Amino acid sequence: MLPRKFRLCKNKDFRIIYRSGKSISNQFLVLYIRKNNINETRIGFSISKKIGKANERNLLKRQLREITRKFLPLIKSGYDLVFVARQRIKGLDYGNLEKSVKLLLDKGKILK
Repeated sequence: MLPRKFRLCKNKDFRIIYRSGKSISNQFLVLYIRKNNINETRIGFSISKKIGKANERNLLKRQLREITRKFLPLIKSGYDLVFVARQRIKGLDYGNLEKSVKLLLDKGKILK
């Protein structure tokens, strides 16, 4: 589980990141990156109802949280990240999802 201090929860924070953050994408995910003024990295997830029913969306969120928890020590501090799932993510296995997240983090140059 991703510790609470590393989570983005407020709608206001998501809107700020969407508006002023840099976006990087691949066929499964879009990653919004924005530098914050605190020394912590915060991560949020947005999964549309187009992805599937609640149980499918929750499974995907749990998987993404676990993957980002693994990468947390490797991510530079002081960033806000929002992962947005695309429809093609349906049916993607855990290994490929992990590769997809790592590629986005590499592209965004936020890994140490």
